Amino acid sequence: MRTNPGVCQRKARYASEAEALEVAARAPFPLRPYKCGLCRKYHLTSRTKGMKLPKFELERRSSNSSPSLSRGNGSPKG
Repeated sequence: MRTNPGVCQRKARYASEAEALEVAARAPFPLRPYKCGLCRKYHLTSRTKGMKLPKFELERRSSNSSPSLSRGNGSPKG
């Protein structure tokens, strides 16, 4: 992932991946850290499609995914 200079300057910087993961774990939505190629620090991003998610996020998602009939009303079409 490439970060342009303007985005890098606006984002919070974390000295280590562990520090960034601590902040991401407290967020109410999925975040993951990445190392910036410009400042060599860690930033957080909400872009997770196709990316390896942190362990805490995988656990959060597995605990929230329970079978339900939320896709429809539960009755067969006909």
